[in-house]
Amino acid sequence: MEIIEMVKEDIDRYVALYISVFNDKPWNDRWTQETANIRIRDMMDTHTFVGKALIEGDQLIGMIWGQKEQFYNGIHFQIQEFCVKSDLQGKGHGSILLYNLRDSLQADNISNIYLITAKGERTEGYYLHKGFKTSTEMILMSQSLH
Repeated sequence: MEIIEMVKEDIDRYVALYISVFNDKPWNDRWTQETANIRIRDMMDTHTFVGKALIEGDQLIGMIWGQKEQFYNGIHFQIQEFCVKSDLQGKGHGSILLYNLRDSLQADNISNIYLITAKGERTEGYYLHKGFKTSTEMILMSQSLH
């Protein structure tokens, strides 16, 4: 297995994995080729993008990406997307990706990592087991416009 930096030349591979994972449980999203391509391309086009892909042979196993953000107390990193092929989840591939990202962010003097995820053992529970904490200071708020 090898972890490489995500590159735009491989966007079709990223789109395929993204759709297969996030259109499945527990998210049950309805991503299309077009919407997933736009989302991933938009993220990769920012100068603060950091993305890692886990490759085994010629197969994309998983990916994690996000953005660096300047805060008053240093640079923080928001994990925006993180996924591993559905049939390989629970086998340590996600941990490999997450820890590799964490180590590279630490080496770049990033002071904090945060993310937004769904409630539940497969999502929130996963991050709790990896040392993340549910914030008591911040909440996610949203408003539907449709």
